[in-house]
Amino acid sequence: MALVTIDKETCTKCNICTTQCSMIIPRENDIPRQLPGTDEFCMRCGHCVAVCPTGSLTHKEMPAQEMPSVNKKLEISFEQCAQLIKSRRSIRNYKDKAVPKEEIERVIEVARYAPTGHNSQDVSWLVINDRRYVDKIRVIGADWLRFVMKNNPQMAAMFAGIIRMLDAGKDMFIQGAPALVVAYGDKNNPICATDCAIALSYFDLAAKSAGLGCCWAGFFYMSAGSYPPMIDAIGLPNNCTPYGALMVGYPEYKYARIPARRPASVVYRP
Repeated sequence: MALVTIDKETCTKCNICTTQCSMIIPRENDIPRQLPGTDEFCMRCGHCVAVCPTGSLTHKEMPAQEMPSVNKKLEISFEQCAQLIKSRRSIRNYKDKAVPKEEIERVIEVARYAPTGHNSQDVSWLVINDRRYVDKIRVIGADWLRFVMKNNPQMAAMFAGIIRMLDAGKDMFIQGAPALVVAYGDKNNPICATDCAIALSYFDLAAKSAGLGCCWAGFFYMSAGSYPPMIDAIGLPNNCTPYGALMVGYPEYKYARIPARRPASVVYRP
């Protein structure tokens, strides 16, 4: 069976699929066809299947049952999308409530559809959602903050206040979040950092719609890529490194206003 096949009975010869993929070529007065010998060049992006208005195109590696139809009833307006994005907040106060594993998996199921370079789908996920293990991460994180303050004079001034708050019992490392979600990948992959950042952004917005709140875990991310005790604690494969992380939990407070932002800086070219 060819990688891409087209049903002769239902194909209308509209050739839309040929505009999506250079592997599929139009033929005068006949249905399009895949160029022979091009299987290895297929990105498995699914554009050809997704765009066919009659469902006539089949991809051998994408079973029909794994490609649900777009539900037009669930499409949102620009205004709804704009509010979701603009009202998203960095959550630094969380309820003392565990996040069910199923909820995090539900959000990852959405976030995994984030675009990746050449459709490489190179993003892997680490979820730290056990209270005792999260507490362990907090302790290691506090040690890292003190280590950086001691060994990096340039950051000592900034960290001095953070250390004082830590000593006073305030969790300045992951803000009391009950869970962490990390996007990681091959440390030698030049596009993985961008792919992970996009995937985490998708997770952040999807989490909000699911009633969760997130905040980008910069301190954790920095320590997880450089501090041996934290590297050992998260236990990623040897060839992998974290490219970003989010604190995740149920927000303690609701936000009723959208804060102002500076106008966008935009340059146009003729």
